[in-house]
Amino acid sequence: MLGVDAGDLLALLGVAACAVLAWKAAQRAGRSRGLLRLTALVCLALAAFFFYLWYAQYLQWDFNELGRHYDPADEVVYTDAGFVWVLPAGVLLIAGLLCAWRGWRR
Repeated sequence: MLGVDAGDLLALLGVAACAVLAWKAAQRAGRSRGLLRLTALVCLALAAFFFYLWYAQYLQWDFNELGRHYDPADEVVYTDAGFVWVLPAGVLLIAGLLCAWRGWRR
């Protein structure tokens, strides 16, 4: 799966579970728009952080056909496994937008 191991999948599953739990807690609060708004802000801030990680670990580099990039200045080899950061970013962005829509719709 292009460099994705079990640890990466467990981390993504944990992020998705936290987003779902935050969404359910905000829904259970019913009329508590403050909790929904806070959840939206936290989810959107975390989404921005994970989008930054996606850029820094994947989009910034020009990979060869083997999925590697060698940086001669730092003598570091980067692999194309950094694409995995877009998954928690997308999940948190969707959760944040849903919470924001529910929290600020009236």
